[in-house]
Amino acid sequence: MRELRLGAILSLVRQGLALEIGFGTRSVEALTWIAEAVEESVYVAGSLVQTAEGVQLTLANPPLRLGAFRRLRATIDGHPVPPERLRFRTASAAAWRAAASLSEADPLVLLPGRPTVIAADGVPGPTGRTVRVRLELESVAIPPLVWIELSDEVREVAGP
Repeated sequence: MRELRLGAILSLVRQGLALEIGFGTRSVEALTWIAEAVEESVYVAGSLVQTAEGVQLTLANPPLRLGAFRRLRATIDGHPVPPERLRFRTASAAAWRAAASLSEADPLVLLPGRPTVIAADGVPGPTGRTVRVRLELESVAIPPLVWIELSDEVREVAGP
């Protein structure tokens, strides 16, 4: 959160106070719980690892709904990962696919219950340090942009 602008923080505080005044403290607590539950069910905690190629993480794809995405973007600590260095594979497909290859006709399909591994090649992961990762998925449907932002410690990938 250190990179957030003061205006964004103040806006968030103002919105939280307005919600609390209008609907009570329990409403704010419930929304916070829902946001945390969604994040914890989407991102596999502890899966952010340093590999020989770069860094990678795993999405759990909880059984909420199917999603098809024509674009995948990522930032690590606010630095964009070039699409040609971003790749993914789902549990149902052994081969890696480049994010730059995505299109409306050939999207990334996230199926409920089938994990997806996302890798950023050539991106050094500072092992032992906590980093912020933001993934943006542009849907072929509505809403057009789905995103998740998480913070986790970069771990070393377990050896054979």
